[in-house]
Amino acid sequence: MKTIGCSIFTLLSVLLTACGGSGSGDYFNSSFEKTFTFGSQTYVCRSERAANACGGPSQDCSACDLQSSSSPVITQICAQPVANTHRVTTDGCILRLTNDTQTGICTSEGLRLLSGTNFTRQQVSKGTLFSRGSLSVTVGNLTETITCNS
Repeated sequence: MKTIGCSIFTLLSVLLTACGGSGSGDYFNSSFEKTFTFGSQTYVCRSERAANACGGPSQDCSACDLQSSSSPVITQICAQPVANTHRVTTDGCILRLTNDTQTGICTSEGLRLLSGTNFTRQQVSKGTLFSRGSLSVTVGNLTETITCNS
C-alpha cells in the first residue's frame, strides 16, 4: 500500500510540473511588453501579472518600469566615423551591426551594451559591461569595433 501511495504521489508531482504547477506562476514571457500612461508617467510592464495589476482598478504599477520624460527611450543612431567602427556616447545610441542591433551607453565604468532597441539609459546601464570601453566583434571575415566616444 505504501508503494502505491508513493507511486501516485510521484505521478501527481510529474503531472503538476508538466502542466505548469499550481497556477501561481507569473507567466513570464521574455517578449511580453505592455505600456500604460497615467498623466505624465509611463510604465512598461514586462509580464502579464504586472500588466494586469497596472491596468487594473488599483493601478498598481510597482512591478513595472517607470519611463518618464526624464528617462526617454534612446533613439539616436551611433556615429560611424569609419566603416565598421561605431562610436557610443554617454547619452546612448543604437548600434546597427551586421548581424545584430544593440543599444549602448558609455559610463565611468566603461561601455555598456544591451541587445535590442527601445531602452532608456537606465535600462542600458544594467546591460553587459565592457570595462575597457571598447569591443571588437568578428562575423565571418568582417570585424566591427564598438568604442566609447572620447
